[in-house]
Amino acid sequence: MSLDQSRRRFLQNGLALTAAGLAACSGKDTPAPPPPGLAYRTLGKTGLRVTGVGYGIGFAPVPEVVTRALDLGINYYDTARAYGDSEKIFSGLIRGRPRDGIIIATKSSNSTRDAIVRDLETSLRTLGTDYVDILHLHGRDDPEQIPDEAVQGLQECKQSGKARCIGFSCHDPNNMVDFVLEKGVFDVVQTTYSFPIGATYRNRAIQKFHEAGIGVVAMKVVVALSGFNLKSVDNPPATRGLGPLAGIKWVLQNPAVGTTVPFMRTVGELEMNFRAMAEPYTPDDEKILFSMNEQIRSDYCRMCYSCRGQCPRGVPVTDVLRFLAYSDFGGNYHQAQANYRGLGADIRQVRCSDCAACTVRCPNGVHVQQRLIRAQNLLA
Repeated sequence: MSLDQSRRRFLQNGLALTAAGLAACSGKDTPAPPPPGLAYRTLGKTGLRVTGVGYGIGFAPVPEVVTRALDLGINYYDTARAYGDSEKIFSGLIRGRPRDGIIIATKSSNSTRDAIVRDLETSLRTLGTDYVDILHLHGRDDPEQIPDEAVQGLQECKQSGKARCIGFSCHDPNNMVDFVLEKGVFDVVQTTYSFPIGATYRNRAIQKFHEAGIGVVAMKVVVALSGFNLKSVDNPPATRGLGPLAGIKWVLQNPAVGTTVPFMRTVGELEMNFRAMAEPYTPDDEKILFSMNEQIRSDYCRMCYSCRGQCPRGVPVTDVLRFLAYSDFGGNYHQAQANYRGLGADIRQVRCSDCAACTVRCPNGVHVQQRLIRAQNLLA
């Protein structure tokens, strides 16, 4: 770089800093334009404008990655009371930032009116805020898990203004959609949605939510680590490791989806996922996901729930394989272990290696017994 070029760069930077300083001293906010590629969607009838790529804070948020996400303008953050210190860590990272620029969703694992209200109060103190934008019931895959008392608790939280919207998270939306439409009280549903499970097992339910004005938050959108090695000769080296980006782009093709909440462990992973809001879904993306889907076919549970009740020893096969996927396909061992420990002691004592043959047959080709044994060895 020449001396004249260096001097021009110095003067340009100085003028920019001076303008920023004058704006701050004048007391007038001069918001920076959104970074290129930042795209918003409306979350159902909530009126919330959310970035297409949000952030699943998870059990072990990485502060520098969350901070970078905030700086990029990502505005949707998902946490839960059950996620250890997740709310506490996030609280420290948003301190001093404008509250109205951050959309916070948290979850209660309880089902009684009083416990749900207490959970919200605890979340508000921990997060250091007067309200959350969305309060979910955590992990409800059967209507019986949302008794009338739980609905009452949610509604009281909403009426108080301490939770602006209410909903629940689930992994089996097909089993919940008719209940949701009949109740008519939920603003948002957070559910699993990805390339391997989406079109076949989720599209109908998600479309019904959308048509009813219920905001859809897609989770488990990334089903392979960013370093997943695509072996197919149809995928050149330049495309390897782009599975998460392609996966999120595939999800965002669906206008019924409001936002996504991938868990991100590195700044590089975050910045790659950020691109999904601006880049089109291409034939190359389709090849990447097809190749990945075939390679993980024997290991990745599609959560179709056709194995429900098949195990004579009572193992909830889909749940256990989902917990294992948190570790093997999401890089989140903490979440995998914490969920597995939440199973009953009688289930955790089962050892699938004791069975000569597994009675569970997966229509998608998953090697069920091998995966259950791995989960028991890794997480128990």
